[in-house]
Amino acid sequence: MSGTMLYQPGGTFLHRADARAKIAAILVVLVLALMTTRIDVLVVLTAVVVVGLAASARITPASYAKALLLIIPLILLLTLLQALVQGGPALATVAGVSLSREGVLLGLGIGMRLFAMGICFYGFSVTTSPSDIALALNKAGLPYKFAYLTSFAFRFLPLLQDEARTLLTAMAVRGSAETSSRHPIRRGRAIVRMLFPMLAGSMKRSSDIALSMELRGYSLPGRRTFYRTTSFRAADALLIAGVVLVAAALLVMQWQLPAPFTEGA
Repeated sequence: MSGTMLYQPGGTFLHRADARAKIAAILVVLVLALMTTRIDVLVVLTAVVVVGLAASARITPASYAKALLLIIPLILLLTLLQALVQGGPALATVAGVSLSREGVLLGLGIGMRLFAMGICFYGFSVTTSPSDIALALNKAGLPYKFAYLTSFAFRFLPLLQDEARTLLTAMAVRGSAETSSRHPIRRGRAIVRMLFPMLAGSMKRSSDIALSMELRGYSLPGRRTFYRTTSFRAADALLIAGVVLVAAALLVMQWQLPAPFTEGA
């Protein structure tokens, strides 16, 4: 979501929770968000995620507000497209084009789904270290080679961000005004010009890391030992149980309560 979407050490409840419990909680939220496009259910789900992160990890909306604002243009575009292609009664007519009520509601529902999933993944990434992710996946039965790839992806993000900042600074030092321009097209040109050297540097760095891993025997068979260990505690079980109960309550809300903003509601 942003450059802040990186692990930040802490001593909160969510920081201390086992990575397996957090992965299970994310899966429950993900499945629930993908099961519905009802705005009321997704609004409640998003509110629960926001309040839960604030209470259990001290992650306030101010820390990810800028990243969420970047999603708003995408949501508006999705809503417009859905309003044009979906049938049903017209909510409004713009320049002779009818925007359907169902399409607008569907587009807004997809947008709320993106908000809920994005905030949830943000909370996971800033409270879970890459090492804990690899260890949790390995304990869950995934071979360590593939488990390490997941943690490596999180470790690789800061390197890409630092290289992007270095390239933008180098372009500005050489007299390019596009890197600091507020115009989206000029800013986009700077990003396009930065992509090739950044991708070339990333490929070279990936090759060097792969070689160093081979030299250290990462591909050798056999049982691995770990300096750090994790244990599944009662608090982790309570975390999963709480998320499941919230999901069950929202499913009851979806199935038993009438949908808002519908004809006759």
